[in-house]
Amino acid sequence: MLDYKGQRCFSCGEEFKDGDDIVVCPECGTPYHRECYIKEGKCINTSLHEEGKIWSPDVEADEEIRCPRCGGLNKSDFEYCSHCGAALKQDETERPFNNEQQNAGYGGYGNNGGGYQNRGGGFYGQGGFGPTPFGGGMFGQSTDPFDYFCRSYGVDPSERVEGIGIKEYYKYVRGNAMYFIMKFLRFSKEGIKRSINFPALLFPHVYFFFRKMYVQAITYLTISIATSIFMSWLFASSIDLSTITSYDQIYNAIANKMSDPLMFYGVLGISVITIISRLISGIFANYWYYKKVTKEVNQIMSEPMENMTRDELLMRKGGTSMMYALLAYIAANSGVSLLMTLIM
Repeated sequence: MLDYKGQRCFSCGEEFKDGDDIVVCPECGTPYHRECYIKEGKCINTSLHEEGKIWSPDVEADEEIRCPRCGGLNKSDFEYCSHCGAALKQDETERPFNNEQQNAGYGGYGNNGGGYQNRGGGFYGQGGFGPTPFGGGMFGQSTDPFDYFCRSYGVDPSERVEGIGIKEYYKYVRGNAMYFIMKFLRFSKEGIKRSINFPALLFPHVYFFFRKMYVQAITYLTISIATSIFMSWLFASSIDLSTITSYDQIYNAIANKMSDPLMFYGVLGISVITIISRLISGIFANYWYYKKVTKEVNQIMSEPMENMTRDELLMRKGGTSMMYALLAYIAANSGVSLLMTLIM
């Protein structure tokens, strides 16, 4: 019987250990924990079924290699260090321009010199600029952005998050997918919910509309408009508008009225609400996005397709919307300007 120790369950991604109850797909041989297979209800390694291939174990799955730059341990099949990004394996293949001068570091396309490397390694590699932005296609390497992402960040392409392949996350997120997938993997593996998202901290309703997070977007737009309305009412009730002819006079009148308890505590209360709500947004926006993406990708992967492919639906529902973000910005600022005009 095949020893599955060190291999991973295709559903949960956990390594098999001694004593695990393991079952395999009768068609392709993909291994699962029995409870994982029951939960899925079927084999989810669809690519093997479509291609008519049989699952094969990872060679030397338990072995690890040490990064020559930072000393971090990585899986044996990684090409780049998951800790610092350096190339783990040196390419000794002869290339048309691999003369001694180029190998010594005098530019061109040598392995170790300036200019472009064959295998890359970015700023942490052996010199040069590393692979091209989409995988270094000049020398026959893959030009698939997802493949380049996996190699650059040391991510296993078959990695799954909550039963979903990271390639599905990549297709859904699109813009800045590398950043978010690394966050999603961390949320899933470490069970944390906090991370810093500065755009969500500074411009929450605009950011959430941009990411199509409509529940959070409407919530924060409502908070923005409501606080603006309250502040406008507060100013209008505390200032003699008959003497006001310019915005400068409004600001001076407000400054003079800050000794009034109603004005002072009103402004303080609005400021506290704004700060707290934005801190919550900046800290939890990435986690909210992770839960939203996971839910929608799960729905897409489970529903039957009729008029479009799953990839098309992932791209249609995912991605970003600059138009919604722009409209949210205009709506919030136009509302504030209108209220200020009404005050005057």
